[in-house]
Amino acid sequence: MLSGRVKPHSSQYGGRVPLQRRLLLGLFCAFSAVLSACGGTEVVLPDDADEQIVEGFEIYKAHCARCHGQDGGGGIGLSLQLIEDRLSDDEQREVVERGRKRMPTFGTKLTSDEIDAVVRFTREIL
Repeated sequence: MLSGRVKPHSSQYGGRVPLQRRLLLGLFCAFSAVLSACGGTEVVLPDDADEQIVEGFEIYKAHCARCHGQDGGGGIGLSLQLIEDRLSDDEQREVVERGRKRMPTFGTKLTSDEIDAVVRFTREIL
């Protein structure tokens, strides 16, 4: 007679997954999540990019890409592609300087010229 309990599938582990396999599965899932957050294609600058665009690109890679994605498509942070349709130059500059919601402030980490460079890069290249 059935008692209403479902018996685990018998296997070499007695129906349980060993700790080592569970840890490996957890690490795999965490690694997959990190890769998907960092996804996207890498941006290639045009050959005629001026110094400010190149500087903005370097700043973006160092400070922004880990959250906004290599190509600006988003991840942990919002997509920056077509940011010029959502924010004016001044509004975007203010967000970079002061932060917003989960985005940290960069006004104390970057100079005014560096902020101008990264804002221009995101508006013209991404």
